[in-house]
Amino acid sequence: MAANNLFEFLFYEAAVRFSEIGKSEMALKVLKAGPGHFTFILYRPSVLTRYFQDWESTNGLTVGMMSVVISDENPKVFEVKNSAAEKGFGPAMYDIVMSYISPKFLMADRKDVSGAAQKVWKFMFDHRLAEYDTLLLPTAWDGTRLKTDVEDFEFLNLAYRLKKKLSIHTTLLMRDRQFFGNQMDKNRREEMLTILEEDAWSFFRDRMNVVE
Repeated sequence: MAANNLFEFLFYEAAVRFSEIGKSEMALKVLKAGPGHFTFILYRPSVLTRYFQDWESTNGLTVGMMSVVISDENPKVFEVKNSAAEKGFGPAMYDIVMSYISPKFLMADRKDVSGAAQKVWKFMFDHRLAEYDTLLLPTAWDGTRLKTDVEDFEFLNLAYRLKKKLSIHTTLLMRDRQFFGNQMDKNRREEMLTILEEDAWSFFRDRMNVVE
């Protein structure tokens, strides 16, 4: 098997399926940082519960995070500014976020894209393009503008939108609402939210914008 085909096979096999996420206890928190600016946090509520009950570590709390903003180039498009995920959850995070922001599109950061994030976008372009509506972006990508050795940037010249929204994002949002809704103490809810947000950004910094 050629090296490229081997990577694509391993990448696909490593990707976590939505059926697995649906059977899990994971939830999705959406934080609005400002007009057209959202941060998505895929997390494990049980870890947050244990932290406040037994003051255990928050290790394993954040599964993935993504911060997006409305593009200056096109109000119909959100631009990924920060992203990180546990191994195998990267592709799922992109589809979950796309489902939430639909009917708007999602595109890569226009200034810098990590090598791991490029793998996600390229896999979407090479193997899943039929699942997406796309928009051609006006500014061509130039290898000198990116910290990468990849020569073909066609897959980054597009904004993507799922043709069919995934229902899993609604399930994850409901779990989040139920989890925080069950916290009767307002101060405890605010503490939990603070810990979750801090953990997500720490998770991102530790991985230096890596999405697998």
